[in-house]
Amino acid sequence: MNKILLMCLSLALFLSSCIINNAIIKPDYDFSKVKSIRVNQFSSGKRYRGISDAVQNAFIQDLLAKGYDIVSNTNVKVDCVIDGSVTSFYRIREEWIDNDFYYGYAGRYRRRYRWAGMPIYDGVIYNNTVTIGISTRMTDVETGQVVWSDSFNNESWDEDSAINGVVKVVLKSLPKEKVISRK
Repeated sequence: MNKILLMCLSLALFLSSCIINNAIIKPDYDFSKVKSIRVNQFSSGKRYRGISDAVQNAFIQDLLAKGYDIVSNTNVKVDCVIDGSVTSFYRIREEWIDNDFYYGYAGRYRRRYRWAGMPIYDGVIYNNTVTIGISTRMTDVETGQVVWSDSFNNESWDEDSAINGVVKVVLKSLPKEKVISRK
């Protein structure tokens, strides 16, 4: 009973720490005027090759689902441009091997478990964790001002879930109407 309570409290603490919003929004900017957006390719280090394209595509898909017009041609006028960078990307993998039947790739650590001298199973624990961090901003093309900026780190079981999760959280902070300054 105590273990379950401790596990639930730990999960609640972990989830609450994942929802820290770093969004900075320009006061008195009318986001309701933003209809067309160009999503530039995200910059990334050499270690994160290919991830920047996936982040760009995730932004395009999520913005299309929200009803924005996405323009890829640089000669066409847009209201705003979104760009940013992949700040971190880590992949940790261990695979599971049970009684010489492979589930995925060969693992790194072989463990033998016994109970009262009898082998229970012989296997390798599989663990797959992907962590990604992005930093993004939206610039008004007409004025050249940065009107919105946000960053977030996300951890998930696979690449697609980590990327889509970080993009969804970041885009939740993008306002849909005019932001009134609090003076």
